[in-house]
Amino acid sequence: MEVIVDVIFEMGSILIMGVVFLVLYVYGKLILIKIGLIDVEEVDESKNEDEAAGKM
Repeated sequence: MEVIVDVIFEMGSILIMGVVFLVLYVYGKLILIKIGLIDVEEVDESKNEDEAAGKM
């Protein structure tokens, strides 16, 4: 029974660490975009279709 509890505890810890790192990654990227160190990559479908039609 102790082994099962230990495994569940370790899985929960790994899951919590994953969520924490995901939140840090997202907020870090948002902060870098806000201060201008990286550009926002916007994919505008209508603009891409217009460019593709113009090249034909």
